[in-house]
Amino acid sequence: MKRLWGKAICPASCGEIVEGTIDERDFLVTCPIALYTEVSVHLDRNMIKHIDCSEFEHTKAIQAVEKTLTYFGIKKLKAEILINTDIPCGVGLSSSTADITAACIATAQALGKSISDDAIANIALSIEPSDGIMYPGVMMFDHIHGTVRKRLGHMPEMDVYIIDTGEQVDTQQFNNIKDLKQKNKQKEPMVKQALELTFKAFEEGNLKLLGEAMKISAFAHQSILFKPHLSDIVQLGDRYGAIGVNIAHSGSIVGIFFEKGYIICRDFWKEIGDIMLKYNKTYRIIRTCTDNNGPRISEN
Repeated sequence: MKRLWGKAICPASCGEIVEGTIDERDFLVTCPIALYTEVSVHLDRNMIKHIDCSEFEHTKAIQAVEKTLTYFGIKKLKAEILINTDIPCGVGLSSSTADITAACIATAQALGKSISDDAIANIALSIEPSDGIMYPGVMMFDHIHGTVRKRLGHMPEMDVYIIDTGEQVDTQQFNNIKDLKQKNKQKEPMVKQALELTFKAFEEGNLKLLGEAMKISAFAHQSILFKPHLSDIVQLGDRYGAIGVNIAHSGSIVGIFFEKGYIICRDFWKEIGDIMLKYNKTYRIIRTCTDNNGPRISEN
C-alpha cells in the first residue's frame, strides 16, 4: 500500500476576549493569534505509531488522529505523528486544541479527504474542553458542550504582546473546580456586559469597545483565577495607548493589544519589568499579532 501523508497548522488563541456563562450556558470568544502548531501525519498498515516529542505532552493529538480515522471509518491504518509547535503548553494559549485541530486536518489530508470545522470541533470536545480555534476568525463557542457556535467576524489587525510567566493550568482540572458554576453565576452581569460590547465592537469595527470588553471580562474573572499583576498591567496599557488587555481564563498569560504598527515607548517595557518584579514573577514577552486565517493545510 502506498504510504499516505498530510500536514496542517493551527493558530493559537491569546486567552479569550470574553469567557463565562449566561443562563447556565458556557461560552468563550476566541482570540486567534500568529503562533502555530504544525502536525504531520503519515499513515501505513505496518507502521509503529510514534511522535517526535513527549508522548505525555501530546496524547491529545494522538487521540485526535485515532478519532479522525474512526470518523472516516478507517480501521487498518497506523499513524506516525510529528509535532512542531511554537505555542507554549498549559499557559492558556490553546496549545492542546491547536494540536488536536492540526492533527485532524493532517489525518484527513493523508486520507485524501476534507473534514469540516464542525466535525473537528466535535472530535476536540470529545477529548477535552476546547477552544473554538478550529474555525477561522473570531468565534463565540461553547467550550464544554459545543452548543454555541457563532461567528463574530474577523479579528482586527493588532500587535499582541503576551506576558508569559510559565505558570501552568490544566484545562480539565480547571473546568472541574468544585464551585466553578457558582462563581461563574456571580460574575454573569459583567460577562453579559463584556459580551454585548464585543458584539457591538464587531458590528461597528470599534477597537475601543473591543478593548473594553477584554478588560471587563478579565477583571470579572479575578474571583476565579486571580492574577495579582492584572490591574497594574491594565493601568500601564491605558497610559501607553494599548487597545486593551485580556487574559487566559483557564491559564496564566496576559495579552496586551496595540494597533498594528503602533510604536511603543521604551519606558513601557521597563515598567512591565517593574510590575512583574513587584509581584515576584519571572516572565517573558511573546510578540505576535492577530491571525484570521484559521487552521489550514501546510504546503511546506
